[in-house]
Amino acid sequence: MTEQFDKVEKKRYRQFIGAMLAFAVFYYLRYFKHTMTEYNTTLFAMSYKYGFISRGMLGTIWAGLDKILPLDLMTYEAVYWFNWGITWLFSLLVIVFLGKCIRKVKAEHRHNMYYMAIACAIYFFPMFWSEEMFGRLDVYLYILTFICLFALLDEKAEWIIIPIGILCMCIHQGFVFTNANLILVPLFYKIMTEEGKRRKKYILLFAGFFLTISALFLYFEFFSHGNGASIYKEVVAAAKALSENGKGYNKSVIQHEILGKDVYDSEARYHALNRTEFPAFLVLYAPYLPIVIHFFKGLFKRSESGQSKWAHAAFLLGACTILPQYLLKVDFGRYAFTTFTYYIVMVMTLMVMQDKAVADQLETTKEKIKATIPVPWIVLLYPMFLMPFYDVIISGATSKLRTLVMEVLGMQLPG
Repeated sequence: MTEQFDKVEKKRYRQFIGAMLAFAVFYYLRYFKHTMTEYNTTLFAMSYKYGFISRGMLGTIWAGLDKILPLDLMTYEAVYWFNWGITWLFSLLVIVFLGKCIRKVKAEHRHNMYYMAIACAIYFFPMFWSEEMFGRLDVYLYILTFICLFALLDEKAEWIIIPIGILCMCIHQGFVFTNANLILVPLFYKIMTEEGKRRKKYILLFAGFFLTISALFLYFEFFSHGNGASIYKEVVAAAKALSENGKGYNKSVIQHEILGKDVYDSEARYHALNRTEFPAFLVLYAPYLPIVIHFFKGLFKRSESGQSKWAHAAFLLGACTILPQYLLKVDFGRYAFTTFTYYIVMVMTLMVMQDKAVADQLETTKEKIKATIPVPWIVLLYPMFLMPFYDVIISGATSKLRTLVMEVLGMQLPG
């Protein structure tokens, strides 16, 4: 342990980790549908066999393993079980992250870290077991992002964030909007709080990471579709072979990633669904707004210098990288999940990095909640009733509320 645990604390820690493992198993049993959608199997059909195309890394690795191993991996069953194992690996890495944060945080803040760890688990554990999200590329991005966070928290082999960032972009260029902030914000925090050679090191890491992922994003978005028409039929055939019935594939993802077509107009129905569900989402999460305002207002008052204010401003605004996804895409469930987990993970990360202002303000906000809410645990556990987040649909709870309101008003769902 980073700080010496007494026997009572060690027992509490081990019990908590055991409870988190049981929690992960519960969510697996509750939400896993034992199937993988055509959207997610289609992604395994795209590889660098067709050129340096977007989202081609995972399919390339899969095709390489198919050649090396004495197994036929180009089947639905192989892809399904591989993703089953990957999703469990993700759940275990979440537990490793929770454990690392609890061990590394200062003893006086450990009690609050347990609360943050529970909040983190509530969002992460069910996310990738739902039918829509099982096998989605996001799970690979989070696995790699956690590895980067481990390096930053341990301050060991931090250079790996640059090659891992390149790998993430080759898996899904959306990484630049959804996950990169979890790495860039801690790096910026280090730049603002360190001095001398250590500060120069983090400036170089920040610049190297940011420039490489930005360059790859521009390439994949605008220059990777040149021979799309010539490989389209072959990619479709490969995608069909990986689907559950051997006939299906996701047309939208191939048209966008292989042909470079803008699918905004073809997803008009989904955009309409977003517009009607998002207000319900805001209503269900509105009780958290005063808590968030109280936390950040107090945090900036506690910032002791201009540099710490800049660091905390980056923390507050870091989730703004997700905004383009809300405006242009339809996967509001994924982006809501990404937004909430960003703030939870960042609070935990900054506490481990010994940001006294964050840790003290979290304590103050907790005491405020205890003083004003009769059953304060509801603040922590309420999101459990809204889980899991999905894809286009944000969650079952928000979708049901939207449907109920529209029925009462005599309105029809977008069709």
